[in-house]
Amino acid sequence: MTEVREPNFAPVDDVIAALQSVPGINDTLAERMAAREQMERDHAQGLATIRRMAALTQAEVAKKMGIGQTSVSRIEQREDMLLSTMKHYLEALGADAHIVIRMGEVEYQVALTDILTPRAG
Repeated sequence: MTEVREPNFAPVDDVIAALQSVPGINDTLAERMAAREQMERDHAQGLATIRRMAALTQAEVAKKMGIGQTSVSRIEQREDMLLSTMKHYLEALGADAHIVIRMGEVEYQVALTDILTPRAG
């Protein structure tokens, strides 16, 4: 006969403390956090750089998008956004954006407008 055991649940604080006590588990934490912060800065600089290349201010982009300047600033600093938000932002800049999908040796490119525009028929 198989013995049935009751689940052994531990308080989450105890589980976290046990994990943190594993030797070496936090060795790269500071490096990973720094890399993530750099990636977020690069992303924000990337959008702002594209805007500056278009010779537009945040206020001008905001007017084209029908939103406030502070919203444009938040978009440029956001680490994650909807494709529709990215499309709207880039359209205000006059940019044509594509997504490149690679699977092994195969590469597929699709325009954001094709993804986000309903197709007729």
